[in-house]
Amino acid sequence: MKKISSIAILGIVLLASCQKDFLDNRPQQSVFTEDVFSSMPTARAAVNGLYSLMQSYSYYGRDAMVIPEVISDNMTRSVKTGNRYTGMNTMTHTATDANVSRMWNQMYQVVTNANAIIANEEKLKAIITPLQQEEFGQLIGEAYAVRALAYFDLAKFFSRPLKHTADGSHLCVPLVLNPITKVDEVVYPARNKASEVYAQIDKDLTEALKRLPATGSVYNNGAINNSFYKIRLNRWGTLALKARVAIFKEDWPTAVAASTEVINSGKYSLFTYGSMVQDFRTPNNNESIFEVTNNTNDNPGTDSYAYLSNQGGYGELLGTSAAMNSKSTGTTLSTFRGLYDSYTPTDVRRQFVALGDRNSLGGEKNVPLCLKYTNIVTYLENIKVMRIAEMYLSRGEALARLAVLNNSATSLTSSLADINLIRKSRDTASSTKPFAASLLATPPTGTLRATAFIDSIIVERRKEFALEGQRIFDLNRTKTNYVKINSAGNAASRLIQYTATTSSYYYRTILPIPVTQVQNNPKMVQNEGF
Repeated sequence: MKKISSIAILGIVLLASCQKDFLDNRPQQSVFTEDVFSSMPTARAAVNGLYSLMQSYSYYGRDAMVIPEVISDNMTRSVKTGNRYTGMNTMTHTATDANVSRMWNQMYQVVTNANAIIANEEKLKAIITPLQQEEFGQLIGEAYAVRALAYFDLAKFFSRPLKHTADGSHLCVPLVLNPITKVDEVVYPARNKASEVYAQIDKDLTEALKRLPATGSVYNNGAINNSFYKIRLNRWGTLALKARVAIFKEDWPTAVAASTEVINSGKYSLFTYGSMVQDFRTPNNNESIFEVTNNTNDNPGTDSYAYLSNQGGYGELLGTSAAMNSKSTGTTLSTFRGLYDSYTPTDVRRQFVALGDRNSLGGEKNVPLCLKYTNIVTYLENIKVMRIAEMYLSRGEALARLAVLNNSATSLTSSLADINLIRKSRDTASSTKPFAASLLATPPTGTLRATAFIDSIIVERRKEFALEGQRIFDLNRTKTNYVKINSAGNAASRLIQYTATTSSYYYRTILPIPVTQVQNNPKMVQNEGF
């Protein structure tokens, strides 16, 4: 049999639960076969399988949440560690890093399974009944939305942002849009341009929105089932993804329109101050738009993000603080601001990085602990992928940037309302704080003030989405310089000064293409610096 690249063997598999050994299957077990889509039940199982694949610890179950934080200024590793994320924590990761290849493979599994579902739309049309039309459209729409999400994640992790080049002509990831139908089929895809990948993401989002129920309802087994409302990509989740993509494309009008539609749906509400910590950890909470579900029988267990964070588990992940700077053996920067220091004492979000001791002999004392995901008893904490808070912050940023571009005081006023709404719900002292720390009483005037306001929005995003797998992408898209702490140890910690586009660490703010892809595929080009 011919040697098949790892993209080539990722065919359709019907998953009812997380299948961690998928890559170990023989190719004939993984390749799409003609009898997969013979009924609505098999189509439902195929779509359920997409979400189960996203739950893997190589995707949203852990890696996609940890890597963007540990490469950034938000997170570091304890000196007492099991050697996880070593290269990423020191910004020395390479193309042979197992985390890199696992993530690449897992995301392309999602893509390839979605391809098979989408490719069989016409076949399914021939077998469904009139009563199944609504659910059938939803299933195909979900496949398009999931594929858009997977390609967006691939683009963020393995390529520079769209605006890295003026026309988006830099290399992104391969677009593989057709299902694998033969055991010995060899696929050697080249990397597409960033502009092409983002165009496909937009196309998939458009196709998804054409098919998903306009009400946002989710059908299961022929009936609307509200228990699936936030764990499947319905209309509102797809629009939220569209808003997120638009922010990364710097398509500010689309970001405003899509986020406004989600906000105006009336389906979601912000956490209240007193209940935010508990509510965040509650599955299907009021803020959640889309989350990847865990249940008693189907969760990553000791491979989970919660187990890596909780001091009763591995407990290796720590937040950053200025106190770590004072113990540095490298260059100490007086301007360094750790994640913990970005919060005021009255900000409820500080509880997600509360100070405590590393529960391991020789571990750190009085350091920020990572406490956003902590359940290692039942693991019944769903991974929050999109929340309504993001829609307010995305709309606020887009309006502020449009205000600068168009010299519009009205847009700044509207932006101010969105940002202040978040601050008021998170910090009890917000009404008495000056602009730099909390609320703006009036819109900023002049380009410098408006630019500072936009910078404060990025800071607000850092505080709101800390430990949720977004930080490095915000730093990359805004070309922001930062300081990376690679150890929180009492004697050995040091700082890395990162400077966008000029530092030797610049290349390491994205991931390399896995070495096996480059070795096995003559068309594959490695990322610069690797």
